[in-house]
Parts: sequence; C-alpha cells; structure tokens
Amino acid sequence: MSGWVTRRFGGRDVEMRVHHGAGPAVLLMSGAGQPGEYWRPVVEQLGDRLVISYDRPGMGATPWPGQLPSLAEEVATGAGLAEEFGPVTLVGHSMAAFHAEALVRERPGAVLGLVLVDPSVEWLTAPPARSGTGAARTVSRIAGFGLAGLGRIGAGLATLTQSSWTLPRIRKYLSVERLRQIFGQPDSLAMVTAELMAYPQQAWDLMEVRHHHLWPGTPAIVLSAERSGAEQENGRQERLARMLGAQLWMAPRSRHLMMLDDPGIIARAVRQLG
Repeated sequence: MSGWVTRRFGGRDVEMRVHHGAGPAVLLMSGAGQPGEYWRPVVEQLGDRLVISYDRPGMGATPWPGQLPSLAEEVATGAGLAEEFGPVTLVGHSMAAFHAEALVRERPGAVLGLVLVDPSVEWLTAPPARSGTGAARTVSRIAGFGLAGLGRIGAGLATLTQSSWTLPRIRKYLSVERLRQIFGQPDSLAMVTAELMAYPQQAWDLMEVRHHHLWPGTPAIVLSAERSGAEQENGRQERLARMLGAQLWMAPRSRHLMMLDDPGIIARAVRQLG
C-alpha cells in the first residue's frame, strides 16, 4: 500500500492513497467528516484489488478552502479519480451516497458498479435555506486556540455512537498517527462542520441531478445497517434501492460505520459487482 499523497482532481487538492492490486479499481468515498483511514478494514478485505481512498479538502494535509462543499465539487473530484483509475467500482458511505449517485448519473461511463454503504437518503420537496460558513470558521478559530483536542474527543464519541466497537478498541484505532494528526488540526474541525452544514443543499442538488439525468442502469447494491437509524426505520433505503434497481442487503450486526462493524459485507458486494 502506498503512503498518502496530495493530488489534484476536479480542481481541488485531495490526499489519496492507492492499495495496488488487480483491477477493476475500487474507489472509496467517505461520509461527512470521515477520513479515508476509516476504510482500512475494507481495504484489508480487498487485499488483491486496486483500491483508492481519499480525503476531501480540509481533512489531512490539504487546507479547508473556507467554504461549504458543493455536490458539483464532490462529483468533479470523484470523476477525476474515476477517470484516472477507472472505470471503477464506486463505494459511497453515508452522505457520500449523494456524491456517488450523482457521479453515476452524470458520468455513467466512469463507473462499472455502485455500492452504497448505509446511505443517507432524503426526499426533499422544497429547497433548503442557504447556510453560511460562520459556524465552521468559529470552530476552526476555537481549535486554533489550543483546543484541538476537541477533535479527537469528538471523533471518539462519534465512532462510539455509530459503531459496535468498544471504547478501548476505538482509542487504540484512533491512536494511529495519521488519525491523531487529522483530528488535531483546526482545518479538519472546520471541514467536518462545513460538510454537515452542506448536507441539506447537497441533498437538494441531488434531486436536481435526478431530474436532469436518468439512472443509466448501472448495477448497484445498497447495504443497510439494521442497527443504524431513521433511513431503515422509515424505509428510505428500501425506496432508494427500488429507484436504482439495486439489490438491498441487510447487515444485521452493523451500526452506521459499517466499514468498521462489518467490512466483509462491503467486500462481498464489491466482488459481486466485479
């Protein structure tokens, strides 16, 4: 596995890592505020495959650009990666399901198959109010005053509440030097805040993409974590799977961070799609 390097894709600098192996390539897209390092258990399960993971601007060595990320930017970055290594099997977790679905609709030739891992699902009927960057800038300033440890605490709590891992196991995992650096950086905290604030607008923009770009029939699998939350309880992921003509697989032991709780089911879905 190569180290993390900074490359420019879709007009943005991102940190990426390549696990060398046989094609077709697998491109991993992380959920809101989650580093690519969280995919490590899945990469290990796909040991013989070419796998690419990356961190969006602000996470890792690249600076937060000072604005809320747009769906178009995320699609452009993903498309740049897919075009360099592809066509790819695309894997999107949580909010990155927005990016992944839009990418398939807009650039169908770049994607061989789609795996959505406990995807975020919204069916908005009206555009959301526009959000500014004030909260993200405030978080960044607070972290810069020596409170960057809040990032590590927040990452630990988020992992504890969204996975089945025990606290000692989480502490050990987050002690990896790269994760310690990421969650100790003010820009990373700003980026996490900005991505969460961008969620409603990106969900609405995906509705627009659906209106203008028909689903191309790309083979797809939706992985639903039974212990996750509202998407399952309200049948939203089932509805998404029907819309995409996708298979719906249940992960009964998993909470939202399925790459930690059940990386094997993600690897099996990837292999089934080729």
